[in-house]
Amino acid sequence: MSESRTLLLIASSPNPDLLRTPQELGLRVVLAAATRPASADLYDVHLAVDEFDEEAVLAAVRRFLAEGGTVDAVATFHEGALHVAARLSAELGLPGNSQDAVRAMRDKFVTGQRLAAAGVPTPATRIAMTYDQALATAAELGYPLVLKPQASGASQGVTKVADEAELKAAFDNIAGIHTLETFDEGGYSVPNVARVYGYPEAHGVLIQEYVQGDEYAVDFVYGGGEYRLLAIHDKPYPFAEPYFIEGAYATPSVLPAEEQDRLVRTSVAALKALGASVGGAHVELRLTTSGPKIIEVNGRLGGTSAFVQESIRESTGVWGPREYLRAVLGEPVDFTVKPEPTPAGFTPVLADRTGELAGFEGVADAEALPGVVALRWMARAGDHVVIKYPENPVSCFVLVLARGEQRDDVLTALRDAEKLLKPVYAN
Repeated sequence: MSESRTLLLIASSPNPDLLRTPQELGLRVVLAAATRPASADLYDVHLAVDEFDEEAVLAAVRRFLAEGGTVDAVATFHEGALHVAARLSAELGLPGNSQDAVRAMRDKFVTGQRLAAAGVPTPATRIAMTYDQALATAAELGYPLVLKPQASGASQGVTKVADEAELKAAFDNIAGIHTLETFDEGGYSVPNVARVYGYPEAHGVLIQEYVQGDEYAVDFVYGGGEYRLLAIHDKPYPFAEPYFIEGAYATPSVLPAEEQDRLVRTSVAALKALGASVGGAHVELRLTTSGPKIIEVNGRLGGTSAFVQESIRESTGVWGPREYLRAVLGEPVDFTVKPEPTPAGFTPVLADRTGELAGFEGVADAEALPGVVALRWMARAGDHVVIKYPENPVSCFVLVLARGEQRDDVLTALRDAEKLLKPVYAN
């Protein structure tokens, strides 16, 4: 690979391994982001722009090109920048998912329509702009139902409802969720993740049939007509319904090979139905008594700020971000996983109350646990926490990555670390 090739990377990341990957591939990095990384070694050119403002990013990149800059590939690891990455790829004639494919994956109503039309199993999905429409849909589909924003992420607002009273409460929570800048409680304030996970003009309330079954996540890299599996992740613990805040992941899956194959085939059928052609994907499914059903399709690698990709690397030896960048560079999707994957996994550790963080306890003891590979801090002293489920799903202050000889070793390490790591509050 020539060192002269230039990657336009839209949006930064708290994950240093992610930001090192382009340079490890010999790429010159032009980073379009509001804040530059602490280390200047992680990029070559910084375009100071709000990465989630599509028109601002377009203007900044066009200026860069007009001044003699070049771009050989466009990439982003962030959900909120997928649409502008697609627009720039199309404008520059470079490999990448189309704007239509990105919309089909980010707008969950469009996802449901496209999958149903293609015969890919997915929950019955409707959209409501008013509560009367929600009531009519409930009468059509029957309870229980799941309500969620038409476009968001991190399980924001996602709620299971069992009757009309719960339907009304969930609808009211979700209907205006995109309009809020912050979530506030008792003098504490945190940003609304809808600002970066939302999608323009996709502000309805999605209403879906509730699907019973264990949930799994499947990660892919794809390009040139090839859809290559990175890993299947089990979610070993049930959700704390009626909400669906993500918990632990465990890799590789312990499902029988036949069931794993069904998850992969259904996921690939979904990606093709949505027009996904170049990039990464994180597909979530539930395995029902009649087979897998697609819950959602994310048009980017899973958890690049979390430990999804690190868990895959610990397990299979493959670094998904590297393979994704190779795909958008137009290179063949061709990698080999370990024949016997190593058990690995991660878990978020959640704060237990609203307040201001003063620090954390149990850090050294958690790091010393057998099997614990790394901690990644998602909060720091001085940050606020606002526990306000389900509209604000963000209360994770640290992530724990572990590996072991057996899956039980991994899960034990994660549970023990979670017991040790505690936030200390300033009040």
